[in-house]
Amino acid sequence: MAATNATTITAEHGGSANLNPTHPNAPGASGITYRRMAWSDVDAVVKEFDDTWGDWSSAAGTPASIALSRHFVLHYLEPATGATIAERDGRFMGVLIVRVPGRPILFPQAKQTLADTDQALAADKAHGAAALRETLQWHALETDLERDTHVNDTTQAEIELFLVAGAARGHGVGGTLWRGAMRDFAGLGVRRYYLHTDSSCDVSFYDHQGLDCEIAWYAADHPQYGDDMDDIFIYSGEVAA
Repeated sequence: MAATNATTITAEHGGSANLNPTHPNAPGASGITYRRMAWSDVDAVVKEFDDTWGDWSSAAGTPASIALSRHFVLHYLEPATGATIAERDGRFMGVLIVRVPGRPILFPQAKQTLADTDQALAADKAHGAAALRETLQWHALETDLERDTHVNDTTQAEIELFLVAGAARGHGVGGTLWRGAMRDFAGLGVRRYYLHTDSSCDVSFYDHQGLDCEIAWYAADHPQYGDDMDDIFIYSGEVAA
């Protein structure tokens, strides 16, 4: 499953930090506007998430696919303390969601909404229940890798989700969201951050940004996870002063 906490910049882991590249509702290049994410944006994020990664789960092509994508988005939003939406003429173009421990939670309602979504998936014996089990296994593995690397002890923030719509390609949306996040991290005193990614994503983007690969987990070394499992990575990076 290609759902990861951060992903490729070409198809792409509020509250405490605006994460606005300029200022709220500021138009950028190509008429792109950047603003604080609202709860009403969740459906648009879920749709783009499903369009990007819906084919990678066992629920692909079934009604459970969009529900599973909703699970992932809510999983990232539950601990989130900041998120910025990019849009053009009201159309979703991208989002970057972060977690800075100790800052106010952006959407307190995400926790219950996630629980409701999981309950509905578990009740779908045809497709949803199996897909949810696979996904929870994925989350548990990511938690194990965090523990192995002690990354939560050496960083002060996490990029939960970095998603850029295919329609935004070539408009600088990913780069603008990224630079805005780095500026806001600096403003919050974050010195180092981390993110999860996997082999379904353009991992080279993070190498290009100068991030360090904390750990690489290769699916071929763990056949018990099945043939469709992606390679998983944790990257961390310094925030420029």
